[in-house]
Amino acid sequence: MTFRSLPHVLLAVAASLTACKSDRPATGAATVSNDAVATPVSSPAATVVTVTASDYKLDLPAKIPAGAVTMHLLNHGKEMHQAQIIRLEDGKTAADFAQLKPDAPPPSWAKFVGGPNGIVPGGETTATAVLTPGNYLVLCFIPSPDGVPHDRKGMIQPFEVTAGTGAGASALPAAGDTIKLVDYTFESSRPLTPGRHTILVENAGPQAHELVLLQLAPGKTAQDFAKWATTGGMKGPPPAMPVGGVTVIEHGGSGVFTADLAPGDYGLICFVPDAKDGKPHLMHGMVKQITVAAR
Repeated sequence: MTFRSLPHVLLAVAASLTACKSDRPATGAATVSNDAVATPVSSPAATVVTVTASDYKLDLPAKIPAGAVTMHLLNHGKEMHQAQIIRLEDGKTAADFAQLKPDAPPPSWAKFVGGPNGIVPGGETTATAVLTPGNYLVLCFIPSPDGVPHDRKGMIQPFEVTAGTGAGASALPAAGDTIKLVDYTFESSRPLTPGRHTILVENAGPQAHELVLLQLAPGKTAQDFAKWATTGGMKGPPPAMPVGGVTVIEHGGSGVFTADLAPGDYGLICFVPDAKDGKPHLMHGMVKQITVAAR
């Protein structure tokens, strides 16, 4: 995929939808507000960091302990936002990242490690990733109505992951469901049912992928949304609403997110541009419809 070339279709979804209620940190997890330094929980659980998104800023602690980190994203802006986590390797810094051209492919030293995917204004969601010590960025690639991605408007924030004290978890939290990302589909461990779910997302494909969970409007299908987002020119009301997921992760990477699911039809979709032809993966068939129903 080319750098900063994630499609703009989710922006149109956000512009047409009202704010939705979404996920909160699990009971018993320690929440860290936007102080200067985040601290690990006192028991082997993920460190929970609050990330506040506005137009156009991401507010989070400057230092976070290594291990499993749950980012609790709050959207206080008027546009849709996400929190993509990128690890900077080879001694690179935020200044190096800022110098990259928008149409350049991602450099080898910038590793996509997930994070909470896009939510509508007023929404909130969580996603967990295991972070090793080093320098990181969290940013939003979603564009504004003028087409300029939010990171180019200042929605990019560096932070440091420091060596852990041994008090926090070193692995992802246990998940009741697993969804594997492959070229080009989603493989679920079992059908999802109504209620709260902790979902492990594993990238088993050779390319980078993401998972966007969409709640479909009555009578609409995942293919309706795929058509609306591409060849349909995004005309008319969007056939679905984003309700969580995990941002871009590299081959072999994984992350966990939580979702409160009501009965109904949902879509799983990946917007990441293909490494060969630049088309979003949904155009290669990486869109799947599921039904959430009581067993």
